[in-house]
Amino acid sequence: MSDDFDQVFGRRPEARPRFTERVVQSQAFGGRADPVAAMALEAATENTPPGLYKAYGFIPSGTVNQSCEIRSWVDGTDVADGVVFFYRLLMQIGFTGTNELKLMLPDSIVVLTGRNLEPLRLALTRQLATYIQQYSKRIWPAPVPGVDTMIERIEIIRPGA
Repeated sequence: MSDDFDQVFGRRPEARPRFTERVVQSQAFGGRADPVAAMALEAATENTPPGLYKAYGFIPSGTVNQSCEIRSWVDGTDVADGVVFFYRLLMQIGFTGTNELKLMLPDSIVVLTGRNLEPLRLALTRQLATYIQQYSKRIWPAPVPGVDTMIERIEIIRPGA
């Protein structure tokens, strides 16, 4: 049937890729990789074994998340301490180089100190991070080899408190 169609009406134009396909294939970015698609692909293909430290995590599908949990550890224990913030309340993300991030919320400022925090900043900017956690020797015996992003300290500052 398609051969008859082609004879009568001529050859059909080739199907153009949809917008989402162009973005994932980075055609929409002039040959450069799309950072959101790269993060989604990395999350979907990442094989981090359970029990190994990961500074942050995000939704593999690349969809926007509503909230993010920030977790640190009570000094000298394995007891988690943290906050959950909603992205709609995140007013500003400040940074100093790639070793410090400041998350400005209406009632507090969360200061994250560590190394190579740029990927985390990008995930937060795109509302993809679902959790952020501080490294603790009590929880993870040794840093994971090859892990670039590490959060060494999380401080929550509440003005007037």
